[in-house]
Amino acid sequence: MNTTATAGDIRPLPFDPSKLRGLSTRLIESHYRNNYSRAADRLMQIQKQLSTIEWEKTAGFVINGLKREELIAANSVVLHELYFSSLGGDGVLKPSGTPAEVTVGLRRDFGSLDEWRSQFTALALGLAGGAGWALLSWSDRQHRLINQWAADHSQLLAGATPILALDMYEHSYHLDFGADAKRYVAVFMENIDWDAVAVRHKAAVAASTAMLAMTTEATHNSAQLKRIDVRRDEAYDASSEIIEGAIWRDPVRVDEWAQELRGGQVLVYCVHGNAVGRSTAARLRRADVSAFFLEGGFEKWKAENRPLARKPS
Repeated sequence: MNTTATAGDIRPLPFDPSKLRGLSTRLIESHYRNNYSRAADRLMQIQKQLSTIEWEKTAGFVINGLKREELIAANSVVLHELYFSSLGGDGVLKPSGTPAEVTVGLRRDFGSLDEWRSQFTALALGLAGGAGWALLSWSDRQHRLINQWAADHSQLLAGATPILALDMYEHSYHLDFGADAKRYVAVFMENIDWDAVAVRHKAAVAASTAMLAMTTEATHNSAQLKRIDVRRDEAYDASSEIIEGAIWRDPVRVDEWAQELRGGQVLVYCVHGNAVGRSTAARLRRADVSAFFLEGGFEKWKAENRPLARKPS
C-alpha cells in the first residue's frame, strides 16, 4: 500500500437507513460511525506512522506489526463499504433485468438459488458469536462464484473479488437482535440490493476475461469457430432468431456440455456480451476448450445486420 487514507475517504451510506426492513436506523448509524468510520481513521493514523519510520533502522517486528494493522484496517474499510453497498434492496433475485446474470452464475455454480442461499446462510451462522465475514466472491482462478469465509479482516482469498458482504461481527447486529444471529442473517437477506451486486459481478467477470473477447468482424470471417448461443433460457425463449450456424446451450449447465467441445475452438455469445457470455467462455477454458466470447453479444451482431437464422423449434 502506498497511498495515505484521509478523512475524505469515508463514503456516505448508499441508502436511507430508515427504509431498510428489520434493521433499525440506530443500528446502521452506530455501525457506520463506530466501526466503519473508526476503521478509516485508524488506517489513516497507521499510514501516517508508516510514512515517518526509517525503514532500514526499524526493527522487523515493528514493521510487521504496523503492516499487519494496516492490512486489517484497510480490509475493514473496504469490507464495510461493500457491506453497506450490499443493502438497500428488496432481497429478491429476479429472472430478468440486471440481476439475471448473477442468477445464472449462482444456479451454475451452486446448483440452484436455494442451495446458494442455504450455503451462504450456514456459512454466516458458523461465524455467529465470533468475528468475521461471509462473502460471495468471483474467483479469477476458478472462474466461478464462491462463498468465502473470512475472519480478522485479513483472510481474503487471493485472486477473488468480493461482490456481496455480510458482516458477522457482533457490532453489526447486537443492538437490534442481541444474540439472535439467525434472525439478523434472515433480515439481511431480505435487504440485499441485487442490482448493486450485479454491477460488481459484471465488473469482476469483465476484468478477468478481457483477453477472451472477439469482435463481430473477426467472428464473421472465421469459419473454424463453433458458435454457441448461451443466452439465458428466458432471453433465448423470448427471441425468434439465432446467429447463423449457432446452437443453443444452457449456460447454467456449461460443465455438462463442455466435455463435447474439448480441444475445439468455440465462440459463445449472450445478449450483450456481458457476464453470462464472458464467464461461460472462461469456464470452457478450464475444460480445455479454446473459447472466446462475442464482444457486444447477439444484440451487436444483429445491429450490424450480420447473418441470422430462424431459431429452431
